[in-house]
Amino acid sequence: MWVILSLVSAVLLGFYDIFKKQTVVKNAIIPVLFYSTMISGALFLPFVLLSAFNPEIFAGGFMQKLFIEPITAQQHLLILGKTAIILCSWMFSYSAMKHLPITVVGPVNQLRPAISVVLLFLIFQEKLTAIQWVGLVLALVSFYLMNRSGKLEGIQFKSNKWVYMLLASAVLVALSGVYDKFLLSKERISPSTIQAWYTIYDFLMMAVLFLLIWLPKRKEQPFEWRWGIVAMAVFVTVADVIYLTGLKQEAAVVVLIPLILYGVRLVVSFVYGIFGFKEKNIRSKIIPLLMVLAALVCLCI
Repeated sequence: MWVILSLVSAVLLGFYDIFKKQTVVKNAIIPVLFYSTMISGALFLPFVLLSAFNPEIFAGGFMQKLFIEPITAQQHLLILGKTAIILCSWMFSYSAMKHLPITVVGPVNQLRPAISVVLLFLIFQEKLTAIQWVGLVLALVSFYLMNRSGKLEGIQFKSNKWVYMLLASAVLVALSGVYDKFLLSKERISPSTIQAWYTIYDFLMMAVLFLLIWLPKRKEQPFEWRWGIVAMAVFVTVADVIYLTGLKQEAAVVVLIPLILYGVRLVVSFVYGIFGFKEKNIRSKIIPLLMVLAALVCLCI
C-alpha cells in the first residue's frame, strides 16, 4: 500500500511543480505563497475545530485518519520548527523557479537525496556503501552536465544566484525529510495532525511576510491572481498527507520512498516542461536527467 501512496504523492507533486512554475512567472512570489498557504490552511481548519469540539465524528474507519489529535506545547514548537524550515525552502525554491527553466529546476531539485547522504556523512559520520558513493559521483557528474546544458541558455551555475537558491532549498528539504521521520516515529504524531498544524502555522508566517514585506512594496512587485494558486494548494496538501501516511506505515521501506517520490516527480515535471512550456535544449538535458535517476537508485539502495 505504501508504494501506491508514494506513487500517487509523487504524481501530485509533479503537477504541483508545474502549477508553481505557471503561477510565479512574471508574478510576485510572496502573495502567491500567501494565498496558497491560506487555501491549504482553510482545508484543514474545519478538521482541527471538529476534532476539538466534536471528536466522535472521527470514530472508526477512514475518518479516524483525519482526526487531529491533541498535542503538547513542545510538539507544537517542533511542528513550528518544521514550518520555518519548509517556508525558507519555499522562498528559495519559488524564487529559483521564477527565473530558471523547469527542465533545469527539476533535475537540480532531485539531487536532494544526495545532499541528505552528504549531511548524514558530515553530521553523523555515517559510513557510505560503495553503491552510495557511486550515486554521489553520478549526482555530481549530472550537476556538471546540467551546468553545461544551462550555458546554452545563458545560465552560468557558478555565478547564478537562482541556482544557489535552488541548492539552498534542496538542503532545507533534505533536513525536513529527517525532521518528518522524527515527528512520526519519535514523537508519534499522526500525519494529519502534523499536516494540519503545519499548514496553519505556514499561513500565519506567510501573513506576516505579506503584511510587513510585500504590501508596502506592492507597486514595485505587482501581483496577478492565477487559478493555479488554488491547484498548487490542493495538490501539495493532498500529496503531503498521502506521503506522510505512507511513511508512517510499518511495512514502508523508508529508503525507497524518496526514490519513488523524487523520480516520478522529476519525470512528470520534466515531460511537461518539454510539451507544455516548450523549453529548449532538451537533448542536452536528457543525459543529466537519466544520471539523476540512476543516482537516486544508487543512493536509495
